[in-house]
Amino acid sequence: MKKSSRVMVIIMAAGMVLLGLSTAGFAASVIKIGYTAPFTGSAAEFGVNGWRGIQLALEEINKKGVMVAGKKHTIEIKRYDSICTPTDGVANVRKLAMQDKVVAILGDHCSSVCVAIAPLCDQFKIPGLTIECAADKVTKPGHEFYFRMRPSVGLMAPLFTPTIVKKFKPKSAAFLVVNDDYGLGLASAISKELDKFGVKTVLTDHFERGNTDFMVYLAKIKKAKADVAFYVGVVPEGAMILKQAREMGLTESAKLIGSEEMGEMELVSLAGAEATEGTYAVSLWGSVPGDFSKRVTKRFNAPMHYAIIFAYDALHTVTRAIELAQSLDPVKIKDAMKKVDYQGLEGHIKFEDFEGYRNQCKFVPAIIKWEGGSRVPLK
Repeated sequence: MKKSSRVMVIIMAAGMVLLGLSTAGFAASVIKIGYTAPFTGSAAEFGVNGWRGIQLALEEINKKGVMVAGKKHTIEIKRYDSICTPTDGVANVRKLAMQDKVVAILGDHCSSVCVAIAPLCDQFKIPGLTIECAADKVTKPGHEFYFRMRPSVGLMAPLFTPTIVKKFKPKSAAFLVVNDDYGLGLASAISKELDKFGVKTVLTDHFERGNTDFMVYLAKIKKAKADVAFYVGVVPEGAMILKQAREMGLTESAKLIGSEEMGEMELVSLAGAEATEGTYAVSLWGSVPGDFSKRVTKRFNAPMHYAIIFAYDALHTVTRAIELAQSLDPVKIKDAMKKVDYQGLEGHIKFEDFEGYRNQCKFVPAIIKWEGGSRVPLK
């Protein structure tokens, strides 16, 4: 090989090394966080709104930067569609852990998916933070690497049932719920709490996700003469339930109380103000700062949704843990999650172990009434 050729090869090799170092340095400044959520399917509203909240948080975080060991980093979100099915959720977590090498995972929104992926967070030793999964067994008995901000159905029921009993003085209750961990768990938890007040459960029925015809179920509730009727599902299902309930006159004979999804403006959009009028819903948020609401409206031309609030808080929570850990080691970030303590949009965020729960926050939900297409807190 000629001397000039050897020199050229050396220069090219040195250039490749420098390029590699430059690329490695750039990669090190980006913190990858995973997000598994239902972006398609009947539960897509949760993933779509969750992604909106994450985008708003991401803008704030990356504008400021995340300082770790004296170096400024930005956050990159790797997201995959779970379709609200455990199989897809598990596949997403495996990909995020093994392929994308994320330091933390946000999601899922569906309880059955959260139950399936929580053990994987332990297996891969990567902290996971559910956006909104409500089933008790997500954090009870729980997993070392899996966290939840919102109260579970078991924690919620004792907090809002006294309000329902005091306000409506019911003697009987009925339940129409989606056939999954969330729906069945919420029905069981509320029924047990109502029983303490002498309120008898006269009917518990369930439907498969994506159902659109509820007339047979509602007819049974009407025949049972329940004073209060709880319905649990996603908003499209809830909208159909309310429209069909009003059509058969059920809303006149029973107080209809929806799960937290039914306290969102999408319900009015799909069911109409007339169908929602005089019905009730559990709500995990009361009001948010006006400037945040304006950002949501301006950026997405969409109404506020609790998934926006929860996902926004979730990304800020994980980012705070990273800064507390001053490390990109997932195990150290997990340890720092237990030190997070601040007031988020949804409530006080502090993870604790209590009453059989692990890595669980707690705050009080409210009951809202629909009046004229608007949310009115029940006093």
